[in-house]
Amino acid sequence: MLTPIANPTTEADEYFNKQQMSARSIIERCNGVLKGRFRCLIKDRTLHYKPEKVSQIINACVVLHNLCITYNLPEFVDGENITDFGIYQAPLGVAENNDLNLRNRDLMMGRRQRQKIIQLLQNRNIREEI
Repeated sequence: MLTPIANPTTEADEYFNKQQMSARSIIERCNGVLKGRFRCLIKDRTLHYKPEKVSQIINACVVLHNLCITYNLPEFVDGENITDFGIYQAPLGVAENNDLNLRNRDLMMGRRQRQKIIQLLQNRNIREEI
């Protein structure tokens, strides 16, 4: 998951943060709609399945949600408390079988990927200004 840069020092970093926060807001609204309709997504804030399986579950929920819209089925069940979206991995140190080296390698790969995206956004932004 891409995260914003904690202390942006360049315009490119600030632009990335703005774009990332905008995308995250849209995703969080979508998550809220899905967890309102599909209670299977609300459980313990831990990843109960491999990421590949989670993506299949989410895709199935999105397809079913779109069918519900097509057939005018109600979106939310009144009176139920929605508190959690259960496909996130447990924080470091919580889950059993954590592989610290793998997580650090993944973190570094993620940060390199984020820098590539920042550079692409900056290049696109410069071209649009010309």
